[in-house]
Amino acid sequence: LTPHTLHSHAQGPAARVMVSTETLRQHLRASGFAHAVVVPLGVDTDLFVRNTAPGVEPLAGPVFVYFGRLAPEKDPEEFLKLDLPGTKLVVGDGPLRPGLERRYPAARFVGFKRGTQLVDWLSIADVFVFPSQTETFGLVVLEALAMGIPVAAHNVMGPRDVIQNGVHGYLSDDLREAALGCLKISREECRNRALEFSWSASAEAFAKNLEPVR
Repeated sequence: LTPHTLHSHAQGPAARVMVSTETLRQHLRASGFAHAVVVPLGVDTDLFVRNTAPGVEPLAGPVFVYFGRLAPEKDPEEFLKLDLPGTKLVVGDGPLRPGLERRYPAARFVGFKRGTQLVDWLSIADVFVFPSQTETFGLVVLEALAMGIPVAAHNVMGPRDVIQNGVHGYLSDDLREAALGCLKISREECRNRALEFSWSASAEAFAKNLEPVR
């Protein structure tokens, strides 16, 4: 948008502009969107529950996981380059996968998973490493937290709006240091944070910010 059209949209007739994070709300308000309100995304806290007997092969621990699309904007290679103990688990697919599998044969690539299959693989993970710096929210962060998995991420929009440093994970440009620090994080604290972003909480926030049609 040009400055002129941005100003025009900002002064438009909408009573509310719903956004997913406080950081995004502040960015929009700085651009003149005076009625921006936060309606966070939600996570299925009934599905994303740690399985104590997952139907997948055990891996040498600690297990550091990346799950999501294997595409340039997600920067999964930053995760794979990290010098970490144990196993690097990669759950997902995308255009970068063939090249990444060739360059990082020590990592365990299991492809795209969903539903209970995804839950099973996440159930053996100790830390979620989230290298993306281009998200407006990052729903996978909530899915990991719901599983009781602490998150190592950059201090950017999305992660910073969900993760309290040292409580639910670590935010740092040094993802190796952040990932290792996550090994000491309480799984219960992570799960409790995710419960604040249940689907019902998201729906309530949406309904609360609706404006009656006149």
